[in-house]
Amino acid sequence: MSYKLKQESISSFSTATAANICTEFFAGKNKISGESIMSLTDVRQVNSFIIEALFTQWQAEMARLRSPYFNYEAEEVQIALKEFMNTLSNHISIGRGHLEPLLSKAIEATILLTFAPKKFLLSYWLDMNRENLPKGKLRYIKTHTEGFKLIFETAKTPINPAYLGNLFDSMSSHFEIPEPIEFLQKLKAENKLDLLFEKEVVIEPAPAPIQTPEIEETPEVINTVATKHENGKETINDRFNGNTTAPTLAEKLQKSNRQPLEKTLTLNERIMFTKTLFEGNQELMTKVLEELDTANSIDEALAKTQPYNKKWDIEGDEMDAFIQVLKRRFN
Repeated sequence: MSYKLKQESISSFSTATAANICTEFFAGKNKISGESIMSLTDVRQVNSFIIEALFTQWQAEMARLRSPYFNYEAEEVQIALKEFMNTLSNHISIGRGHLEPLLSKAIEATILLTFAPKKFLLSYWLDMNRENLPKGKLRYIKTHTEGFKLIFETAKTPINPAYLGNLFDSMSSHFEIPEPIEFLQKLKAENKLDLLFEKEVVIEPAPAPIQTPEIEETPEVINTVATKHENGKETINDRFNGNTTAPTLAEKLQKSNRQPLEKTLTLNERIMFTKTLFEGNQELMTKVLEELDTANSIDEALAKTQPYNKKWDIEGDEMDAFIQVLKRRFN
């Protein structure tokens, strides 16, 4: 069974889903922090688009800081402003009234990007009215990353819809559309499948009958097959039908969650976190991870990073990867 996205329903679905997510999050809470936004939903792309919206707002506010008396373009001023931004990002505090519309727009953009990436690409370029595709946008794209990176790096000016559409078509093999139900489950909105998608019934022509000579099975072969099953040995059919004692992915994750955080890190994660988040201090990283092991939830773990995350870039790939490690541990 295949599904077709109902593009006319994206906005209403996003509004309703954002309201449900906010109702659950703000039960007993008045504000949401930057750390909590990074793990607000299980769809990484949604969280990333909220961060992008906040950064865009920051840029708009900074653009108003212009004066005939001071040089805001000076290198030292730009460095100070960046440090100010990093400090400010650790003090994000948003109420439901301001978060909900941002979340709704993030869900809407994520759906289009995920299930209609070509339309997302064309809409983004037309909305921005740009002469080229800004590579800075890539840091916020967490879905179809490889495909969009190829397009952004390959696109040449002048850009127009026909050229961009043809470029996408030439790289469409890098865009694999996920199953809708899996996506909706991450948003706790699987009951809205029929609102957002319609089923497409593909009728395939019946294959022509193939005439094959009948082969009589000898008693020896029958006995051999029966003997294998009687002895309880696994056949190839058994393996493909799932009759195996191998642990499931859920069982592996559950077992992994009982391990200390540091032991769950891959080699690449260990190197990346030590170098970028902990300034090359392996002992400091071990200390922080041991503190996070005492947390009972991902929000509590993120709160425990406060004394150490003053220079962390919440928009960076390292922070995204760190959030994913915490999700493996606490979800």
